[in-house]
Amino acid sequence: MNNPTLRSLWASVTITLTVAALTAIGMTQALHPASADDDPVGAAARQAAPARPTTNTQERPTLHNGSRGEAVVQVQQRLTAHGHALTSDGIFGARTRAAVTAFQTQHGLPADGIVGSQTWTALLASPSPVKRIVPQPATYTLKFTKNWNDPQNSRLALLRDGKEVVSYRAGSGKDFSRNECTSSTGWLPSGTYRIEGHTTSRGADAMPWNEPAVQGYVIELADKVCKPVPGQKAVNRTDLFIHSEMKADGTQAFSIFEEDSLRRWEGNADYTSSGCIKLRPDHIKDLFRRLDRAGWPKNLTLQVS
Repeated sequence: MNNPTLRSLWASVTITLTVAALTAIGMTQALHPASADDDPVGAAARQAAPARPTTNTQERPTLHNGSRGEAVVQVQQRLTAHGHALTSDGIFGARTRAAVTAFQTQHGLPADGIVGSQTWTALLASPSPVKRIVPQPATYTLKFTKNWNDPQNSRLALLRDGKEVVSYRAGSGKDFSRNECTSSTGWLPSGTYRIEGHTTSRGADAMPWNEPAVQGYVIELADKVCKPVPGQKAVNRTDLFIHSEMKADGTQAFSIFEEDSLRRWEGNADYTSSGCIKLRPDHIKDLFRRLDRAGWPKNLTLQVS
């Protein structure tokens, strides 16, 4: 273009087009600000760099859904510190509003999803440490309550954390004896007993001529020194059990030659014992099932009163 007039005209058109293009770009950015999706690198940088702490009310503007900027980043980071994880992208959207509402509810503030002065104050406070609640194992106890008027109509209960789960009729002693120090006749001494062991097949390995009197389902109790009556010496009661009358395999014997068999439950008369606690066969089996489900707690004890 050697013609000066044409060159001048072309330069004027070029400048006009450039200004128009730059103006259009600026308007587009103003109408559509960059989001985390448009600028992942910028969002990551904002997430990594902590927002400058707010120090005065001018830097703590009221924020709500649609707000943007550094103050929103500060809110998002404080919400994350208080346990409401958010991406610190500076955009107050639906997720940020939900986190603000949850935080407000947690701190007894009006749950309107708007960050005002009260919410700012709560957000800037140090987060409370999270207390981890460790569940404690349940405590199981066996409780034998003596019936002083009818020893063979006493009760044995299973308690869980002090509350009765189940209760059975139980007997102890013979001939209505209430003397704790009479071996093989007196009933079980009062006090607390350790549980020494349990089995569902006591006597299974014994020879026929050496079978124990107590067989089958048996809970073994620790020895106990009795409380003597005046003029009587205290003795150490041994061979104490919670048991029934059955065979070593837990079944009932059948014999027409024995009027009262130790291997067969004939009725209420079988609640008498040589100082142990006696239950019906179905009751002691039910007790075992319940303790099996509880895992036979290591702290299981028997309380006798």
